[in-house]
Amino acid sequence: MDLEGLSDIAVAVLDALSTRRSIGRLKPDCPDRYLVERVIQAATFAPNHRHTQPWRFLVLAGDARSHAGEVLARSLLRRLADPETPSSVEALRTERAKFLRAPVIVVVAVEPSIEPNVTLDEEIASGAAGVQNLLLAAHALGLAAVWRTGDSVRDEVVPNEFGFAKSSVIIGYVYLGYPDPGHTVKPRPSRLPSEITTRWEGWT
Repeated sequence: MDLEGLSDIAVAVLDALSTRRSIGRLKPDCPDRYLVERVIQAATFAPNHRHTQPWRFLVLAGDARSHAGEVLARSLLRRLADPETPSSVEALRTERAKFLRAPVIVVVAVEPSIEPNVTLDEEIASGAAGVQNLLLAAHALGLAAVWRTGDSVRDEVVPNEFGFAKSSVIIGYVYLGYPDPGHTVKPRPSRLPSEITTRWEGWT
């Protein structure tokens, strides 16, 4: 990306957008709470229709990650045909331990507004924009993060088990920490050319 001639802030923003990567291999060291608060705050600057601010966050560290892992395991248990098979037992063990892969887990949800002119898809879009802000802020602060989802985000019981309102929708789980220096980050996959993704009309 050619950044020549742009202002410092333009260069910083565009550089952050183009260099951010999803990084799942993290050091066990827990970031300072102040840094985590800053990335959460960044999420709340996302656009939202009629200023409903639908985003809600559950920030997990320490033993709270294991307790939250039980929510994932119960969700999987509801989907298993036979929880007693060796493969099911192993899958449940893996599910319980998922949140231990990062020192900080941010569960992101949206709580739908009662505003008559605001739809659920708009609230979800706003929540997703908030996650992007969070990821960019983490990158800017020297942290690493990856946004994960999975079948549990579509489980209608899970939001309430995480302490959100029953009507809430889980947007995903952000695994947050410091990048593992022993792990090489893969190059960013190439993007489709603009000739495929973009149409221009009325331009000369």
